[in-house]
Amino acid sequence: MTRLALLLLLISLLLTPAAAASTRGGTATVTQDFDWIRQGQVGLVRVSGASIANVEATFFTTRFRFFRTFNAELPEGLQEWAGILAAPMTARIGFHETAIIVTYNDGTIERIDERIRVAHGEFGRQDLILPTTLTPLLEESVNTRETAVLQALIGGFQRNQFWRNGGFIQPSDRYVSSAFGTWRYFNGMRQSLRHTGIDYPTPTGSDIIAVADGVVVFVGEMDIRGKYVLIDHGWGIFSGYAHAESLIVTVGDRIEQGDVIGSVGSTGRSTGPHLHFEIAVSGIWVHPLVFIPLINDVITE
Repeated sequence: MTRLALLLLLISLLLTPAAAASTRGGTATVTQDFDWIRQGQVGLVRVSGASIANVEATFFTTRFRFFRTFNAELPEGLQEWAGILAAPMTARIGFHETAIIVTYNDGTIERIDERIRVAHGEFGRQDLILPTTLTPLLEESVNTRETAVLQALIGGFQRNQFWRNGGFIQPSDRYVSSAFGTWRYFNGMRQSLRHTGIDYPTPTGSDIIAVADGVVVFVGEMDIRGKYVLIDHGWGIFSGYAHAESLIVTVGDRIEQGDVIGSVGSTGRSTGPHLHFEIAVSGIWVHPLVFIPLINDVITE
């Protein structure tokens, strides 16, 4: 082959769009089941189409994996996949570009770009008085250290979907004394992080129950949360239970919904006996009272 012919061959290879043969366009349909997602809350995105093998989305640099639903109203031959997308409490208000990647059974890939609106989380403020013996726990380094430990856990992923067996129940039928996302002012000083869960004032010694099936991934005592249990429900969903008086589970235990995992107390940075309950989705703390009914609706479709 002459040098000229070789050069022309190389040019033609460089100009050939390599991705063209592996990208399929316009075959999947995306539906947002919301007008917006509030800061610290979740929204459901559905993708429907034929011969879909996998669906993922990138929202605020976080990877969200979709799961197959069993929607009986779909026409024959179509599948539906659902993704629970979470907006961080610190998310900027406004529209955000979201890339949805659909992989088909034949290996071809389709990218669908969506715009998702984030609205204000409507967070409140709560003033609390902390005893002087606990004021060292207000140091920023304490928050930073505990956040790092938990973030490493709630950022994990396992493909089991334990939550499909019965969905989620509420952890308590008592009133909420401290809402999700509130700015906490202890002794007049605002904390750098908003409240990651909700609080239920509950007598010491009352049972703490698991809200869904899962596997225990953390049991121990933390500076802020006190005696704490974290349960992995699969597919990036976790529930946490803080300030316990006692814990009766160990890491690796397979838990069923309604199992007693400990008793209510006031350990850690606490002003009185209560259950602090929190939910994380793909590494993001979200409003439990918004998340639970949303996922239960999907399961029961």
